[in-house]
Amino acid sequence: MRQLSVLFCLLLLTGCVVSSPQKAQFNAEYPNRQDIRSHTLYRFMTKPLKPGGGDYYGANDLAETLYVRADNAAMVELRFNYPGRSLQVKSLDAQNRTLREETYALLDASAAKPSDVESRYFFLTKEGVLLTKYKNCTPDMSVGCRWQDRTLFITRNGDMAVQLAKGGAGMAFLVIPFYGSQKYLEIFPKAPGA
Repeated sequence: MRQLSVLFCLLLLTGCVVSSPQKAQFNAEYPNRQDIRSHTLYRFMTKPLKPGGGDYYGANDLAETLYVRADNAAMVELRFNYPGRSLQVKSLDAQNRTLREETYALLDASAAKPSDVESRYFFLTKEGVLLTKYKNCTPDMSVGCRWQDRTLFITRNGDMAVQLAKGGAGMAFLVIPFYGSQKYLEIFPKAPGA
């Protein structure tokens, strides 16, 4: 009887939180996406059509998401060099002047992450989608892992969609299991004339 009571108490303490407010929109856009490799140059506005609702680095700002944030940034330019396996990202002001610039390596989806933790990179899938993956499993007062993945793709209308998926799972105090995940989707419109 005591074991049953302990099991029941553990079940009550188990935590599970899942949030995906734009799931329907993602499910509508992702299957109809365009291959990002169909062009070598893209320009998008820095502000999304509609805020994604999250409070995280890069929320509501494409320039910040791509580490080229600048106060006057109006748009972001992505210039792909597919043979050279690189991506040059620039933030531009309203007069098309470059404010900040960053270069990313393009890796195959199955490739290992670079050993240099300071390097900037994206995984480029065979379907023409850009991905970033982060995972940390560091023990402290509990045993668990945290993760954060970004998926960038071109919508059927030619806009840039960015989905952030983050979460964590583990055992708090080595007794209480927990799991939580959140997904946010933001769509950044093409820049006029792009």
